[in-house]
Amino acid sequence: MGENNLDLDSANTRLDGALDRLERQLHATRQQLGAASELELRVQHLAKERSRLADELDKTTTRAGEIEQSAKQVSLRIMGAMEKVQLALNGENEA
Repeated sequence: MGENNLDLDSANTRLDGALDRLERQLHATRQQLGAASELELRVQHLAKERSRLADELDKTTTRAGEIEQSAKQVSLRIMGAMEKVQLALNGENEA
């Protein structure tokens, strides 16, 4: 019977050790899952932010194109007005 008790005690010790290792592994796995979940949320947030910024960039690029076209039209009008003023001044000088 003494030998059976030693076998049982040894098995019990090994079982306790295995359960401890299993609990530690479970705890580590839970922490990793929590970190992965947090990381996934951050990635989703960054994807939304990237999309918003891309939309803003598109709008800004479109607006910049419109402003550039307006500036070209204004420049042409100014040049036309300067030519008219020059012609008028030349006409007065000849008279």
